[in-house]
Amino acid sequence: MSRREDITVDIYRTLLNADDPRFGLVSREPFDAQQLSRQQFPAVYITTADEDRNDISMTHTGLRESTMNVVLTAWVNGKNVDTLRNDVIERVEEALEADRTRGGIARWTQLRSVVVDFDVVEPFGSVEITVEVYYTYQRGQA
Repeated sequence: MSRREDITVDIYRTLLNADDPRFGLVSREPFDAQQLSRQQFPAVYITTADEDRNDISMTHTGLRESTMNVVLTAWVNGKNVDTLRNDVIERVEEALEADRTRGGIARWTQLRSVVVDFDVVEPFGSVEITVEVYYTYQRGQA
């Protein structure tokens, strides 16, 4: 597997195993939040996004660096949607902060941005969380 995939799998597993309380659904496959049961909230969809790569050394088997974005779309359902969104943002950040190196695969991980979707009609709420992951790798072993 590529480092990019290994990092994404680690984020998936981290959120899947998070508790206090648990996420109702963590998925790498898109889903329709309106079709979920109340027990499946909060729900998180994880997908990789853009990535910037650069050479650190110039040899053909040289060291490269990458800054990758992983986008987490989190859904909540209930009363006080703003509070529920804020809670899910904090839960994601706390879970990912437990190991910023993603098991030694990455140099660091940080929550980079949060965008609230105000077009979603209550009792649903949605927020897009962008997580930035910096890692290095040998050319040909990304």
